[in-house]
Amino acid sequence: MGAGGKTTHLLHFARELAADGRPVLVTTTTHLADPREEENTFARIVFRPDLEHPPSPGPAPPPEPPGGVTLLVSRPADTPGKLKGIHPSRIAQLRTAWDLVLVEADGSKRLPVKAPAPWEPVVPEGTDLVIGVIGLDALGEPMDERTVHRPELFASVTGCAPGDAIGWDHLVALARHPDGLFKGTGCPRVVLLNKADASPYLPSPGQLAALGADLVLLSGMQDGARSFFTARREPAR
Repeated sequence: MGAGGKTTHLLHFARELAADGRPVLVTTTTHLADPREEENTFARIVFRPDLEHPPSPGPAPPPEPPGGVTLLVSRPADTPGKLKGIHPSRIAQLRTAWDLVLVEADGSKRLPVKAPAPWEPVVPEGTDLVIGVIGLDALGEPMDERTVHRPELFASVTGCAPGDAIGWDHLVALARHPDGLFKGTGCPRVVLLNKADASPYLPSPGQLAALGADLVLLSGMQDGARSFFTARREPAR
């Protein structure tokens, strides 16, 4: 959930987890950018239109999990370049078949940060771990629709007025507010700070601890292609 690189990291984690041959399922409860628009390495996409809706009595069994990564969606979305997700109530059934199920549960229009609307994020029941993504390229930028998805809600959650520069304290407020990044979740929380290598603002250990997460990941791009990750474990607050 969140903004600033969810789909990229979702697919990266899926490939890493499937490297030993385990079956890994990737899906979304909202919309997801079609990975075939940007890369030619994602070949296994399964379309199941029936999964767009809640299950009826005696639903068809989920597809059998082959090894590697499978992206499961219902259909192409009305928006070009997007894929429509599945109903969140379907996730529990899919978890009985796949070792790992990774779900994108939020949309952000490719912007660095967002605050969720009343109906967001769409987190499936029984989720074990949530990862909230924030783009560090938002730091220092004016708080407006060019940087923030749903700026009026971001202002309400963080106290950042329209046009003001987005600061670290605003990102902390976003991560900790009940209506912020992790709204409606109760399982362990990971904050993933993306574009750390491109940002002049690298948070200190104390600033990372202020996020109140169980784990903080810093992510960037190496040689323009490969993600790298540095983890700092901090006690939940």
